[in-house]
Amino acid sequence: MYERVTITKLLPADLVEVSCSSSACTMCKGAMFCNNKGRTFKAWNKNKLDLASGDSINLFLPPARTIVATLITFILPLLLFPICYYLSQGAGLGEGTTFLLSIGGIAVGFLAVWAYFRKQQRRYMPIVMNKLDQD
Repeated sequence: MYERVTITKLLPADLVEVSCSSSACTMCKGAMFCNNKGRTFKAWNKNKLDLASGDSINLFLPPARTIVATLITFILPLLLFPICYYLSQGAGLGEGTTFLLSIGGIAVGFLAVWAYFRKQQRRYMPIVMNKLDQD
């Protein structure tokens, strides 16, 4: 999926901070569900294009990676809940302890997901494809 955005700031290590323009929101199919309205996010200048603040660019968000990122974010913590529950039950712990350990499994799952995405940051980042002409 391609998105047209504006660079708000250049960051070190081939990263740029971008934001969607309000005019882009009116034509976007996902505008109702978008959580980036009025916010900025990072993109990877993988091709090392000569960019400046205020430039309009095209970003590419790989659909498969977006879907995989969503699945990783939600499935791992949810899988840890029943695993911790049944391990706690098998150890003969009480109901309250089992519940707390199961909720702790969800928390550990979210921490593991956070650490994974922190390490693999660029792999799941939008990629700057090209600079658009200023008209």
